[in-house]
Amino acid sequence: MDKKEIQRQRMMTYFIDAAKEILREEGVKGLSARKVGDRAGYSYATIYNYFKDLNELLVYCTFDYLEDCYQYLTKYKKDSLNAKEQLMVYTIAYFKYFAENPDTFQLVFVEEIGNPPEELLQNRSIPSVAKLLGESIMECAKAGYISEDAVDTLGELIASSVHGKLLFYINRRTTEEEEDIIKLIRSEVEFLIKK
Repeated sequence: MDKKEIQRQRMMTYFIDAAKEILREEGVKGLSARKVGDRAGYSYATIYNYFKDLNELLVYCTFDYLEDCYQYLTKYKKDSLNAKEQLMVYTIAYFKYFAENPDTFQLVFVEEIGNPPEELLQNRSIPSVAKLLGESIMECAKAGYISEDAVDTLGELIASSVHGKLLFYINRRTTEEEEDIIKLIRSEVEFLIKK
């Protein structure tokens, strides 16, 4: 990477970090180019040298949040667990991450922010967290818990279930407490993955 590209990446990171701070404090509705510029220490107009618009900046933030989620999940890697147990631990940790960060969930999975720019898709085709969970399901297949034909379907079922539960939990559309939802997730994964 040449010096100019390093500088561009650095500037983009300043704006992404500033936007993430504002999102944490005020949510999506509180985000403006002026606030991001002020927080990053630059003129708000400078943002548009690096991002087409605020939505594009938000897309970069979503990818950053997914990377944060990946880092959170890696803390739960335990060599002493079998493939099924590890998948269970990751699935519950994923739920907890977004339950503890509802604004992040809202931005990543609910807000209409547009399509990712081509540059972002080329550099980060599949978020690390999705790869980690996919590899964990594949390990279940290798261990004989499920057939390899079922890997993609199982991934979709678990993702749909957890995201649905998060949507209801975060928007207070359920009376269940977090512990109850985690028990339900455990029983669903147990049901889906039987040796």
